[in-house]
Amino acid sequence: MRSLFDTVGDLEQAMTFNRERQTVIAGNLANLDTPGYRARDLAPDRTAGGAEPFQLARTDPQHIAGASPGDPAGSSVILDPADKGSDGNSVSLEREMAKLDANRVRYSTSAELVSRRLALLRYAASDGNG
Repeated sequence: MRSLFDTVGDLEQAMTFNRERQTVIAGNLANLDTPGYRARDLAPDRTAGGAEPFQLARTDPQHIAGASPGDPAGSSVILDPADKGSDGNSVSLEREMAKLDANRVRYSTSAELVSRRLALLRYAASDGNG
């Protein structure tokens, strides 16, 4: 059975990932009118075989384990395979705003769950007197 502390750690990782993804999406929006800009997104690296979530996959034995320089820890930057406009820019305002809102909801949900878990710990530490 997973401990309460493991759950809080997983939620912390999720919040960190969502914060980093928010930065990438905001970068896409900042480059909305930049000719030739390709939209990026951030995805957790969930490798098969029960590996830890947010761990980068090693596809070659010569690869260094861990995050690449410049990449947010435990995630990978992917180019969004969107249609490009006439200027070569693949950023869609509507799509990026939808991603931004969905990411905000995920972050808020994780934050609320962490808050509730910590309140449960606080209650248990006070022997149920508060």
